Amino acid sequence: MSLKNYEKYKKSFDFRGIFIPTLTSELIIKFSEKYLLKNQRILDLGCGGGIISASLYRKKLNQSFYLSDLDLLAVRRAKKNLKPIKANFAIKQGNLFEPWKKQKFDLIINDVSGVSSHVAKISSWFKNVPIDSSISGTNLLERVVNKCENYMDSKSTFITPIISLSNVKKAKSFLKKKLKIISIKEFDWPLPQTMMSNIKVLEKLKKDKIIYFRKNFGIIICSTILVAAKKK
Repeated sequence: MSLKNYEKYKKSFDFRGIFIPTLTSELIIKFSEKYLLKNQRILDLGCGGGIISASLYRKKLNQSFYLSDLDLLAVRRAKKNLKPIKANFAIKQGNLFEPWKKQKFDLIINDVSGVSSHVAKISSWFKNVPIDSSISGTNLLERVVNKCENYMDSKSTFITPIISLSNVKKAKSFLKKKLKIISIKEFDWPLPQTMMSNIKVLEKLKKDKIIYFRKNFGIIICSTILVAAKKK
């Protein structure tokens, strides 16, 4: 799906009072497409309003989608947004994997990405969602990765983003210990102008090696690292 088509499709969704998808959601959709197969069971973890599952469903591969989010309002929005599609969507409220005990999935897509708690406090992105409580911004990812193996078999694929406004080195190291990484792709994006007033906070976090960004012609460039992994 092109950026233009994605933005048009996103406008048909109701995200009132919940997390509004960012560029990361679009990147996850594009990255996940290469791992789609017919008849898969796909888990959309931290589904928000359901945009990722809805977009992947458009590939028409006869897959079953399982969506969950800790936020009850997000679950309600997802049910509303996906109702017109009339496909096989199971949508539940719950913390991480709790709604899916003893189930296995062919593809697990984690959109419970974190940034440093210091960044979350100054960002408008996290107004309606729980934030990662750690300075490193990796606690949520570690909680997901610690449990994901129980919901995978030998052929399953796990996909997750790592945002450079968290401790990327720590996140990658933890992933490598728990899973076998099969693909990594990095995408750059400019820091929103609304956060530039807090540049001193970001520079201090970068100096302390908690986050990473670079400057290019006066623009702050951050990145989203997408990782695909399997069980070891």
